[in-house]
Amino acid sequence: CDDTNAAFFGKIGISAFMQAAGLMGVLALGKAGEPILSDMNVPSFFGTSPALWAAFLVVIFASSLVSTFMDGGASAALNQALDPNSTPGDPEWYANLAKPSWNPPGWLFPIMWLVVSKPTQLAAVNKLWIATDGADRGWRLFTYCLHLAMGDAWNKTFFGYQCVGRGVVVISTFYALLLCSAFLFWEADPVAGKLMLPTCGWVTVATALNVSIYLLNDSSKEKND
Repeated sequence: CDDTNAAFFGKIGISAFMQAAGLMGVLALGKAGEPILSDMNVPSFFGTSPALWAAFLVVIFASSLVSTFMDGGASAALNQALDPNSTPGDPEWYANLAKPSWNPPGWLFPIMWLVVSKPTQLAAVNKLWIATDGADRGWRLFTYCLHLAMGDAWNKTFFGYQCVGRGVVVISTFYALLLCSAFLFWEADPVAGKLMLPTCGWVTVATALNVSIYLLNDSSKEKND
């Protein structure tokens, strides 16, 4: 977090675009595997090939692995896969921050992400895939992948670099891209858009929490922010 704001956010933006491109590559591989499995008479599930389901799962549940592999950190990617809730930095740092009275309990976060948000996103992406094709599908999915990349960037900025103020900027961008994705999904298939609402609701809470923590904690207590 020693970079100037311009350098820091420039790096975040470039990294996010590269990660989004990598996620689109995963989806392309899934699409390429679709006719192969079809020739092998492998049945589809809910109208979608298992190859695409596998790609969807990687993109939605393990998006950060794509970024880590692109950075050449295979070992770090494996650790992230085995322990997805771990973050770099001082583990006591977040616990020592002042938080608002409505701060959600820690156990609620993995439930909301892994049990509510991610599965509904999986269903939404499948709905969008079925409802669209070609360039129309591509730019909607790229926006969605870019939102995932910004979510991973926020995790690194806030928990890894422990930059609360810059975290506000990153999570606000993440939130804006999520809302844009939800609208694009709804535009293509109203059900797909509605399936994005649980994630929109939870990220609303997360964004408000980041802003509140920033306001409650003196900037001098931040680490290099």
